[in-house]
Amino acid sequence: MKNKHINRREFLCNSGKTLAGAVVASSGAVSLVFPTTGWSAQLAVLNEHESKTLLRMTREMFPHDKIEDKFYAVVVEALDADAKASAESATQLKEGIANLDKLAKGDWQALAADKRGTVLKQIDTTAFFNQIKSKCVTGIYNNKDLWDHFGYEGSSAEHGGYINRGFDDLDWLPNPPESDSPKAH
Repeated sequence: MKNKHINRREFLCNSGKTLAGAVVASSGAVSLVFPTTGWSAQLAVLNEHESKTLLRMTREMFPHDKIEDKFYAVVVEALDADAKASAESATQLKEGIANLDKLAKGDWQALAADKRGTVLKQIDTTAFFNQIKSKCVTGIYNNKDLWDHFGYEGSSAEHGGYINRGFDDLDWLPNPPESDSPKAH
């Protein structure tokens, strides 16, 4: 077997991953790791299948192709924190995920995208679905790191209100035809 020479960067990167894996394994916690960004989410209540299902579900419910998974994982972390704080929330999440898999007749994540959407439509009036939706709205759209992506400049109150900042920034719609504008008398 030929020895492969690794450079210092590869050594540090690999040893860091090994150490992180050992720490997570010894703590019993689940970790969602995103190797492309080096970001990970530490979860206390949700297992790997549950956390990955919720990650997929959040992306299905609020699809934004240019947003990295780590921003959806923030929602999963918040759901896990709720589950840690409340047995009722934990039960609702775990039973909701089990129900998704039951409706999918297997692993909901393994379904084709259109089939996953069909299953989600079947549960869109449940407390479980609304729990996920609520966390997505606040976790994604109230995330300051994503505001630029959505074209939101943030609060205008400290800048004199929207009359002075943002009121007439409607650059995403075409200008109306002159004939639609009222004439001054």
